[in-house]
Amino acid sequence: MTTTPWRIPKTKHGHKTFDHIIACGKKLFSSKGFQATSVNDIIAESGVAAGTFYIYFNDKLALYTYILNDYKKKIRDTIHQDTKHCLNRRDLEREGLKSFIRFAYQDNLAYNIIWESLFIDKSIFQDYYENFAQRYVEGLKKSHAQGEVRDVDFETLSWMLMGIANFVGLQVLFRVHVTEEELDRVADSVLDILEHGMFKRPIGS
Repeated sequence: MTTTPWRIPKTKHGHKTFDHIIACGKKLFSSKGFQATSVNDIIAESGVAAGTFYIYFNDKLALYTYILNDYKKKIRDTIHQDTKHCLNRRDLEREGLKSFIRFAYQDNLAYNIIWESLFIDKSIFQDYYENFAQRYVEGLKKSHAQGEVRDVDFETLSWMLMGIANFVGLQVLFRVHVTEEELDRVADSVLDILEHGMFKRPIGS
């Protein structure tokens, strides 16, 4: 039986403490980085006893891995919730992109923590994105079967679409204030390029 290096509390008070440790961990990992943050820093920031920290987490990597997995779940759940009304692949891509960049804008610690995992343990960074890619491929294959997507390399397409979302997310994240109208404009621009491409056809072709 596989065990995780963290333990979910069973009481309401335990959950409150657990969530507080996570919030403090996010803040410190994002501002100082993983290597420069110690368990003692997290304990001091959260105001809990050392023993309390170790009730829930084996070490700081366990806390970091929990946060990364929690982001994966929250992003996936948020996109699912925001796209469940979509009736075709085009709308699914548009609303999914909007959902992701809105999430990244509203929780601007996410990028720091997710991308730093590459330098902490490449395997958890790789697992994070490969897991998303596998699910993306499954969805693209279904859309292909329904005649909405061309017969292409779905694995490469999934990574391309994730790459677009990640860097368009940065485009939005670097701005001071972003409205829902701006999210619509960005999403529509991406979909226009996906639908029509970036290259002009030579005259007469």
